[in-house]
Amino acid sequence: MADADAETFPDLKKTSQELAKHFDLSVKRLEGFKEIRNNVENVSNQMEEIKESLELVRQDVGNRTELASKELFDTANQLDALFSKIDFLEQFVNIVKKTVNDVNDRVDETENLLTNPISRVLDTIKLNTAKSIDNADLMLAPMKPLNIYHTLDYFPRPPPKLSNLKLEN
Repeated sequence: MADADAETFPDLKKTSQELAKHFDLSVKRLEGFKEIRNNVENVSNQMEEIKESLELVRQDVGNRTELASKELFDTANQLDALFSKIDFLEQFVNIVKKTVNDVNDRVDETENLLTNPISRVLDTIKLNTAKSIDNADLMLAPMKPLNIYHTLDYFPRPPPKLSNLKLEN
């Protein structure tokens, strides 16, 4: 069949003979190919090692990411509880502020009441020296008891721990 091809395609035979001159398959060339093949195998082995190293790094990053995300989640929950306590504290401070302002207003009223009867007495003496001083003019307004607030009214107590409870038989 090769002879049939050569007869059918005479130029093919000439071309193959011409190309054979350029392909020197001597021992030197074979050794060069072996060296190239060895280098390719070495590079391939190094790439496998790098691939394994990258896989280990990926697993390590995955583990560390999972741990970090758990810690972040726990910290976020703690911050939520802290912000809730801060909100309760703000409400408590506002109530105490209102109470302090009310007490301050009552102290101001009391001071005014103390100075007003004396002024009224003096004015009464000046206007009408014959008129006697009425005891009602000298009496102070009755004091109202203050409502005292406790911290526990605004900060809920944590539920008791089950480990602290003793079961009775």
